[in-house]
Amino acid sequence: MNHIEFMQFLKSQDDTDAQNKPITRLYKNSHGVDAMIHLPQSYWDIADWLEDRGDVDFGHWVIHCEQTPFEDWNLSQLLMYWLWLDLCRRHRYGEPTATPVPPEGYEPYGERANDA
Repeated sequence: MNHIEFMQFLKSQDDTDAQNKPITRLYKNSHGVDAMIHLPQSYWDIADWLEDRGDVDFGHWVIHCEQTPFEDWNLSQLLMYWLWLDLCRRHRYGEPTATPVPPEGYEPYGERANDA
């Protein structure tokens, strides 16, 4: 699944499903103002796991995504994509993962070109 297919998948999810219902957390943006980040709990679990391991500083991800927007994706969608991509790569290369289950759209043989 390429990044466009994944974002279409995210946008198609029903927010009324308890598993996909967004949870909001506040993170400082590049101006020091609170930005609301809306992610499903399963993605917050991954972000928390990555931070607990010291692998990422999610606050830096927030600022980076804010400063490097992509098409019409909002900040939460970009962060969700980054978490998904990180989890896919960890599964692909046999690195530690937050869950033994590969994420939706995971391809074990490498990433498709993002220009498809």
